Amino acid sequence: MYGIGKRLGLLAAAVLVCLAGRAQNTTSALVFDAYEWDFGTLREVDGKVSHRFTFTNTGTEPAVVTRIRVDCGCTAVDYSREPVLPGGQGTVDVVFDPERYSGRFSKSVTVYSSGGNRNLLTVKGSVIGRPRTVEEDYPFEVAGGVRAEAMHAAFGYVENGAAKSVAVGMANTSDRTVALAVTPVYGSGKLRIAAPERLAPGEKGLVTFTYDLTEGGEAYGLLTDRVLVSVDGEQAGLPFTANAIAVDDFSGTDAARAARCEVSPMNRDFGDVQPGSVLEVEVVLSNVGQSDLIIRSVSLRRDTSCPLEPGTVIAPGAALSVPVTLTVSEEAYGRVAGGMSFVVNDPMRPFREVRLGAEAY
Repeated sequence: MYGIGKRLGLLAAAVLVCLAGRAQNTTSALVFDAYEWDFGTLREVDGKVSHRFTFTNTGTEPAVVTRIRVDCGCTAVDYSREPVLPGGQGTVDVVFDPERYSGRFSKSVTVYSSGGNRNLLTVKGSVIGRPRTVEEDYPFEVAGGVRAEAMHAAFGYVENGAAKSVAVGMANTSDRTVALAVTPVYGSGKLRIAAPERLAPGEKGLVTFTYDLTEGGEAYGLLTDRVLVSVDGEQAGLPFTANAIAVDDFSGTDAARAARCEVSPMNRDFGDVQPGSVLEVEVVLSNVGQSDLIIRSVSLRRDTSCPLEPGTVIAPGAALSVPVTLTVSEEAYGRVAGGMSFVVNDPMRPFREVRLGAEAY
């Protein structure tokens, strides 16, 4: 009796798992033969692999796959674009490219169909990566035989009162020991750098960049720094840069009662304009949250002006309209871009941008 009960319990669990998988895809009349495919173990050197998912239209109206979204550039799709009649079948082909992959992977493919319906597909597997050259792993030539895996460090958000680090690898491909110097040249004054003083022949090391907002008062907005890298006194031919966005510390914020910022419009293209034109758009900042919305910083792109000031407060339920002006120079020809960015105390999206564009002829 115990054995039968145990088997029944396992069967029930399996049914529940199956139903749970189907539940993720019950928003669509399209029913797939499977919602997941495991490619197993792949070798990077063997190139792309593909799998065909087949679906049936179980609805009473013709269905059309309107678009498909993938979560990675390594995944491509092809699909049936013609209407699929009730009871008819269609296909979605998913191609995975293992180039520059090593280890496990899992990629999502969202299939959108008529009526606002959608299905979620998944492809997964494991990749055995090919041996890589130093030049591939460290594609940027710095100086004196030293190569770097990147010449830019992007930090994203850094909260006030915190420090955040990004490490960049460097390799000495020369046959001699070299002296390495990495120092900030100009910028925010918030960037700290830790780097090995020397690299032996064939040695690899890490240069650690840290934006430190734990001292020196609050900082908000875009932090951009230029870094000088030299090898045995020879300056790098490529510039090295780092950037971050300094925001509030939201760790103690009640998200349900916080400020919420909405911006309209976020993009404005003025089309064809004459050189010397002065272009203006009214941008509305609305606080749809429950606390005061505070403008922490404002940054203007070239040829852009706006009277919005840091420290401006917008009460809950209120809105503020500000003019943003793009001045097209008399010498301008072709694409002209401008706009502004600002930081607010909205924990969901503290950094916002308004982009302006025009074609000068």
